[in-house]
Amino acid sequence: MRKQTMGQYLGRAVRHLLKLTLIVGALFAIMYLTDTLGVEPAELLGTRGVILVVVMVAISALFPLYGFDTVVVEGSVEGDRRAIVEALARGGYGLVGCDGGVLEFRARGLAKRLRYVGGDDRIVVRSVGERAIEISGIRREVEQARFRIVGLIRAGE
Repeated sequence: MRKQTMGQYLGRAVRHLLKLTLIVGALFAIMYLTDTLGVEPAELLGTRGVILVVVMVAISALFPLYGFDTVVVEGSVEGDRRAIVEALARGGYGLVGCDGGVLEFRARGLAKRLRYVGGDDRIVVRSVGERAIEISGIRREVEQARFRIVGLIRAGE
C-alpha cells in the first residue's frame, strides 16, 4: 500500500479546512440572516469561536489519515481494463489518463467535482504484481470502486 507524501497530506488537510470553513461560514451567515443564530456575532470571536476553530483544524489535520485509502484486489490492469473502466464509469468517473499500467480516473459530474474539489476527485488504479491491482483515492469512492470492479471481473470470468 502506498503512503501519501507530506505534500499530499498537507494539501488535503488545507483543502478540507477550507471546505469546512466555507460550510460553517455559510451556515452562520444563513442563521444570522434568518435571526436564528442564538448568539451575538461578537461572541464568536471569544472562547466559542476559538474552540470552533481548534476543532475544525483538528478535524482537518486528521482527515487525510482516515479519508483516503488504498486497497489491493485480484485482477490485471491490462486484462481487466474493460471491467475497470466500466465499474468506475458506473460510479461517475471517467478515464483521463493511462500510463504504463496506471489508469487515472476523475469525477465526471459537476456535483461530485465540487464535492471533491482540489484534486480529491481522483481514483488511481495500478498494477502491483502479476494478478493484482491497487485502487487509491477517497475511502468511500475506493470501496465502491473495489466492489464494482471485483463484481465485474468475476462476472466476466
